[in-house]
Amino acid sequence: MKAEMMQWDVAIVGAGMGGAAFGYALARAGHTVVFIEKGMMAFADDGADDPDTPDEQLRLQHGRWPTQILARVDGRETSFYPPLGCGAGGSTLLYAGTLERLSAADFEEATGRPEWPFPYRTLEPYYREVESLFRVRGSPDPFFDGPPSILRKPPSLTTSDRDLFNLLKRKGLKPYQLHNACESKPGCLACGGTICHRSCKHDAGRVLVESALRTGRVTFLDRCTVETIDADATAVKGLICRRNSERVVVQASFYALAAGALSTPLLLQRSANRFWPNGVANSSDMVGRNLMFHVSDFVAVWPRGRSGIVDAERSLAIRDFYKCGDDDFGIIQSTGMAATMGNIVHVLKGMIDTGPLGWLRPLRRMLYAPALIAAWLLGRATILATVLEDYPYLDNRVRPHPHHPDTIYFEYVIRPELRQRVRRFRRIYRAAFRPRRTMILTPNINLNFGHPCGTCRAGSDPLSSVVDGDNRSHDVDNLFIVDASFFPRSGGVNPSLTIAANGLRVGELLSAWLHRIKKSPEDGDRATS
Repeated sequence: MKAEMMQWDVAIVGAGMGGAAFGYALARAGHTVVFIEKGMMAFADDGADDPDTPDEQLRLQHGRWPTQILARVDGRETSFYPPLGCGAGGSTLLYAGTLERLSAADFEEATGRPEWPFPYRTLEPYYREVESLFRVRGSPDPFFDGPPSILRKPPSLTTSDRDLFNLLKRKGLKPYQLHNACESKPGCLACGGTICHRSCKHDAGRVLVESALRTGRVTFLDRCTVETIDADATAVKGLICRRNSERVVVQASFYALAAGALSTPLLLQRSANRFWPNGVANSSDMVGRNLMFHVSDFVAVWPRGRSGIVDAERSLAIRDFYKCGDDDFGIIQSTGMAATMGNIVHVLKGMIDTGPLGWLRPLRRMLYAPALIAAWLLGRATILATVLEDYPYLDNRVRPHPHHPDTIYFEYVIRPELRQRVRRFRRIYRAAFRPRRTMILTPNINLNFGHPCGTCRAGSDPLSSVVDGDNRSHDVDNLFIVDASFFPRSGGVNPSLTIAANGLRVGELLSAWLHRIKKSPEDGDRATS
């Protein structure tokens, strides 16, 4: 084995939305950065992308998480390929491009739920910057009270989406056009769930990582896995990595974890040593706890009349029910999907892999016949999706599996309050769509495993959080966490925009400290103590 010593200002584990934004902010400010990424920098465009393939190399070549993960959901053990990206851009390689803001109320304390360690206004300028960088299109959110977003003109609503838009308006609701980082270029394939090779969809790899690389101050170590964080009582000393069967030691002044809310806490726990018996930076025993997802119903809605043709786009957003009284619900958005056979197969596979239909897994390859029948019955329906807020609980958590310590493993219990909120939300939005006919395609609790967050919570109290309001570890001086792990609450929208905005914010903070260190080491020591 060959050991290779390297030194940078900042080492970032993961090149998804948070790590990419953080590294971009640092590189443009003049600092040297190394990305350590499990996946690849460049991807195959060969038409051979199969989300079900067990071939790890093929999965990596198409930006997919290479291995199955393990979970115990409501006491039932399961394994499945997560809907997570892997490579330069992380899960934005596979996302649908939706970049919506959290509401200001999400940052405030609510009964039984934590507040963020900084207010909405702290993040607002960075929201605006990300919306500009990603060329976000859409119409103004009618529920947003503040400086207007920088949005590009959205596409015209299609006939079926216009029909639904007008229906909701007549009912006194305030639909608007979804905020999306996609452009309808000629031949656009609406690549939700796959890499976009036509540059229609703006992902973190193209927008942030490539821009950072152009500064000449960034190194990208792809196909590189961090095995252990080497840390003493106060600081990280290095990252012990494996790249192409060789041992690589990465050293930097500061370190940031951005491997995702499932992988980041696992890495910290797996790096336990005599200074940190429960895992690095885990004196509070909060690393891995408070795991949150979203609940995402897929809802088929039929257009008006008998001869309507569905030509749905990813264009519609409904935020009227984001918060109703004491209930935290979330957003409803169009998916750009019609009830075709392929889309129905996708929904059914998800229910079998991670839901109560797991006993049907041996028949998974035989889904096309029932999906064809369902597509014929549903015919002209368009599919919308909900994003319902999840709440944090200590025993919903990521931790090492006793028999598979290197495999992502989480435990999650669906609480009665979540089931009740889902039922109430369904009654409300189905009433809003009347008289249009609707069908919920995911009748059980459909956890969105593409939206994990909360496992290294940010907060002002070191006893109940892992990082502070600057995303800096309470325990380890030179360690930051800049992926969705830091979320105190999940909110009710896709997390990507908030992850990126916060990455830019924390990158600017660290840049200021680094400049002070380089100008005067003594001042720098005080700034980082």
